[in-house]
Amino acid sequence: MKILIVGAGAVGGYFGGMLAKSGGNSTGSLDVTFLARGEHLKAIQEKGLYIKSINGDFNIKIKAVEIPDNNEKYDLIIIAVKSYDLHDACNTIINSVNNNTVIMSLLNGVDSEEIIGNFFGTDKVIGSVAFIGSQILEPGLISHTASGMITIGELNGTKSKRCEEILNAFERVKIPIKLSENIQKDIWAKMVWNTGFNAITALTGSLVSDVLSIPESRKIAEMAMKETVEVANKKGIRLSDDLAEKTISKTLKAGAIKTSMLQDRENGKIMEIDSLNGAIVRLGHKMNVSIPVNETLYGAIKVINKRLFSSQTPTPICCSFNTTTNW
Repeated sequence: MKILIVGAGAVGGYFGGMLAKSGGNSTGSLDVTFLARGEHLKAIQEKGLYIKSINGDFNIKIKAVEIPDNNEKYDLIIIAVKSYDLHDACNTIINSVNNNTVIMSLLNGVDSEEIIGNFFGTDKVIGSVAFIGSQILEPGLISHTASGMITIGELNGTKSKRCEEILNAFERVKIPIKLSENIQKDIWAKMVWNTGFNAITALTGSLVSDVLSIPESRKIAEMAMKETVEVANKKGIRLSDDLAEKTISKTLKAGAIKTSMLQDRENGKIMEIDSLNGAIVRLGHKMNVSIPVNETLYGAIKVINKRLFSSQTPTPICCSFNTTTNW
């Protein structure tokens, strides 16, 4: 199986590294190529990719390039970039896709599969959700601190041979993975987590555990989650009424979590607020659902993003890749 990892940052780098580490042994033949650039690319090419993981550290020599070879076609393309870079990512890999290519997105938000489908055809896209705590500590070095599992499924809820093949490939390299019969529901369940924690941790400069340790901030996260559940239900994605409480309970048992949005703010990067709380605001207005907490979080982060945007412009995907935690 020929695999292209679009975005060799904290998320794509970790999962791609796991696939590449075992790809050449008796577990199966996996040929993995990474897209990276700058100091990260240079470090990987000179020293390999180093993963410092709660499951055991490893260093591996990998195939890393800045631009994909137009003559190379891939069986599986895994996109792990920032949501605002997705269109550029699709343009970058347009010559890497053939009739049998399967594309899966590890982006935050609820619309990346639709965007990818508009580029390449919905039939090439499967739904996927990643839960992982990871970050780039320095060029070529990724720290994996929590979780590290993927859920996949056909967008229409059917069973397929291609999902089974991907499941088997990931299982062989010991990446926790499961098949879902309702991946749209899983994507929205992750959105509940993201809208609850990303913005508030970025605004307060706190870990998720810090937010949950204070009743008042925990209440803000819970209310944002409940608004997201209401929007999902109004949209026809049926989520349980107690999902916010269950999500908080499960998160309390997780490892150290620094959200992607907090890491982006610390690194002076524009935050993905438009694809998270911003999406809930847009949908809430469209469907006449009250979403005051998401509106507040969205508006506050937009102020910070405006200041960041005045000093920088989001770099095209061929030049910038996801380097933060994806929850």
